[in-house]
Amino acid sequence: LCGCGLASREIVPEYSKCVAELGETIAKILAEALGLPLNYFINMEWLKTQSIGMHYYPACPQPELTQGATKHTDPYFLTILLQDHIGGLQVLHGGNWVEVTPIHGALIVNIGDFLQ
Repeated sequence: LCGCGLASREIVPEYSKCVAELGETIAKILAEALGLPLNYFINMEWLKTQSIGMHYYPACPQPELTQGATKHTDPYFLTILLQDHIGGLQVLHGGNWVEVTPIHGALIVNIGDFLQ
């Protein structure tokens, strides 16, 4: 993905393929850790569905007035997120919303409601 925060049409299919492969690898590791057959999660038909969302929020001169996504849970098995340098992602931990500090080049992997 390019430095401007916008994705090129040529990059998105390759990125999507790589993230899908990573998701399969993580699913196998989780299955093994839970004592399940390696392909336990992968063989579930509905888990073969992948969606990709890209959000771009332009800078606001009054950031205290902005609001991104509302509080929610991810209904999926996994969410793999590439966060930009600005951040803004929060996770619910111990009943409190905690900022997730962006780390350049790092992916964030959230377990979804299905796995929870």
